[in-house]
Amino acid sequence: MDRDGTYTVAARKRLDSLEQEGRRKFLPITGRLSLSSNDYLGFSKHPRLAEAAAHALKDHGTGSTGSRLLSGNHPLNRDLESAIAHFKRGQAATVFTTGYQANLSTVVALSDLVTICYSDALNHASLVDGLRLAGRKTVVFPHNDWAFIEADLDRRTDSRKTPLRFMIVTESLFSMEGDMAPLSELSRIASRRDGLLLVDEAHATGTLGKTGRGGFEAQGLDPDTSRTLLTGTFSKALGGLGGFTVSHPAFRDLLISRGRGFVYSTALPPSVLASNLAAIELLSDNPSIVGHLQNTTLALRTRLRLTENDSPILPIRGPMDVLFRFQKNLEENSFSAPLIRPPTVPEGTERIRLSVCLPWSGGQTETIGTAWDRAVRS
Repeated sequence: MDRDGTYTVAARKRLDSLEQEGRRKFLPITGRLSLSSNDYLGFSKHPRLAEAAAHALKDHGTGSTGSRLLSGNHPLNRDLESAIAHFKRGQAATVFTTGYQANLSTVVALSDLVTICYSDALNHASLVDGLRLAGRKTVVFPHNDWAFIEADLDRRTDSRKTPLRFMIVTESLFSMEGDMAPLSELSRIASRRDGLLLVDEAHATGTLGKTGRGGFEAQGLDPDTSRTLLTGTFSKALGGLGGFTVSHPAFRDLLISRGRGFVYSTALPPSVLASNLAAIELLSDNPSIVGHLQNTTLALRTRLRLTENDSPILPIRGPMDVLFRFQKNLEENSFSAPLIRPPTVPEGTERIRLSVCLPWSGGQTETIGTAWDRAVRS
């Protein structure tokens, strides 16, 4: 018998409160084509990745048996780190069990080197949580407002006799806004003032740049590895699981010793490592697939009369009644597109987040466009 005690009653009351605030979460209905997937290149079902995973599963079993510092440092970790470092034009890389752990561990470990951190107001929760755990003074700057950072540094530096050591933390492609960070200006600030720059490339890897190498490639930049760290995940465009940090070798060594998510987590199983490695090789061998994604993105942006850029993330905003009608129209066509509400996004900025994924047909683009037109006209 399900009997309510003091704490289960309190939990139910908290759930009621969350529902009244519009913050309660529900698992999406399966059986519909998701328009909010992060599988941008369609790699999660690619036979080349499945075959690599199957071979590793047969040869090495289902689990890694421990953390990488104990029994779980399978040689495929080394191969994957070499491949992602080369792909991102970096010197070294560290593979984590999840992208969340990569961000959390990297922020905390690198915070030892600085006095103050600057965090974009729209940073992912994993970056925010890392900054909270780090315990360093953190200034949250308005979204993409690099001038705010410069002004704040000027104000703080004037009162100091020693250089101010700082780290800027941002994403290159923001997961809910679909816009890009001003990496040129942020890199200039870090270089000119001798700071660190940590950039989360989770959504940019495989989607931005001519060959999918991310935000720096898209903006024609080469990151300074002595002060720039790139984090990311294999679970989005690369279709797998796990996180990574690409950095200078000295930073990698620090992560291995001080990255608690690395030290105290069971390593990825060989089958996942193999599929991740196959994804990087597949993308490196077929860079034209990124152009295909970007052309498909442009087609949908044009149909919905949105700003033209390469970001496959399209936040659709409007009055709540219009968004609800749009969602219903999509469901009638067997599409799933959840409405994003606070606290994932700020109050008053609710949206339906569409993400373009391959394979994608012109018919799907037209159906989505028609669903939006009907929602607006109703």
